[in-house]
Amino acid sequence: MNSTWTVALAAALLLQGCAAAVPGYSPPTAKSAKYRENLPKGGGFDDAGHYALTEQEAGLNCKQLTGAVTLKIIQIRQAIGRAPPSAIAAMAQETARPLLGGSSYGSNLARDLKRDRARLVALNGALASKGCGTFDLDAELKPGNTERPKPIRNSAKKG
Repeated sequence: MNSTWTVALAAALLLQGCAAAVPGYSPPTAKSAKYRENLPKGGGFDDAGHYALTEQEAGLNCKQLTGAVTLKIIQIRQAIGRAPPSAIAAMAQETARPLLGGSSYGSNLARDLKRDRARLVALNGALASKGCGTFDLDAELKPGNTERPKPIRNSAKKG
């Protein structure tokens, strides 16, 4: 009888240890709380595929917005020339995402380009609303264009 209780106690302790070691869980720390506070708020895509700026993006100045648009143009140019992922790779990513977490970005090149273009249009619109120089997106994203993206100066802006 004594050995039965010992085995039961040992099994209970082992199960408790397993329950405490849930994969992917880590208790909140001061650093993780600070990280969560700094995550972008608001914004994102609506059902029609239009992008609304996050609070952080809306607070950027002309120089920062111009840099963000320039980078996004270069990224889209590079993505346009990239071969789409194989059907097997895309299916594996879509299957694993709900189980392991992560993003679906990269599994569907056409969808990613459409979303990137919508974000680019929103950022360019923010440049215009702040009186900054904007970009001719059609010219900048024209196939074969390798020039450094340049904003068109806004004549209404002072200085």
